Amino acid sequence: MKRNLLVVAVLMAGIGSTVAQEQYRPVGGEKNLELMVAPLGGSPITMAGIKYRNFSSATSAFRMGVFLGFDNKTTITQDENSDTKALELKKKESTITIGLQPGIEKHLTGTERLSPYFGGYVDLNFTTKNKKDDTQLTLANGNNELGYNQTKSGSLGIGLNAVAGFDYYLAKSIYLGTELGFGVSTSMPMKNKNENVVLNADGTGTTTVSGDGKKDNVSKLQVGPNVVGQIRLGWLF
Repeated sequence: MKRNLLVVAVLMAGIGSTVAQEQYRPVGGEKNLELMVAPLGGSPITMAGIKYRNFSSATSAFRMGVFLGFDNKTTITQDENSDTKALELKKKESTITIGLQPGIEKHLTGTERLSPYFGGYVDLNFTTKNKKDDTQLTLANGNNELGYNQTKSGSLGIGLNAVAGFDYYLAKSIYLGTELGFGVSTSMPMKNKNENVVLNADGTGTTTVSGDGKKDNVSKLQVGPNVVGQIRLGWLF
């Protein structure tokens, strides 16, 4: 009986030792992928980007945020009508956004599951927009032809942000977290490129007119907190 009790005690001690040694937080050498979702935005769940981290030690990590976005919208502004010779007209709008956010983090002493940190990152982004509106052109002979007004624009942005946040490990290598920060950013618009297809001088056909301009361009400089309603879901590997 005593021997059985001794065996049970040894097994329980071994299990307790294993549980105590369970490691949730990084110890160095781990890599990390993280999704950032915005449940408080206009859509129930919106992916706001992907972040990669590489832990060089238990307290230091390199981070890289990446965002690639493409949006395309087409609207019918006029139906085709054979009786009135009306042409089908469309309005097309597209946007491409590319963002990179390299930075570093310093993780502090917390608990076995809670990992608070602070750090900083550089925010680099590029956006290009293309807008095209079809127009109906009536020639001198009464026939209709398709014309359009097209504007291509874009902007370059750069920012520097200080951040603080935490990771809470729900299970081994899986965590939820959030982050807030303070920074400065600027956005610099590029020249607009305009192209229009219009009637020629005598109305017998069409001609293309193009050029560059800065009309409606807006430059921005922002300084202040940049708290975003994002929840970070990540895993180590």
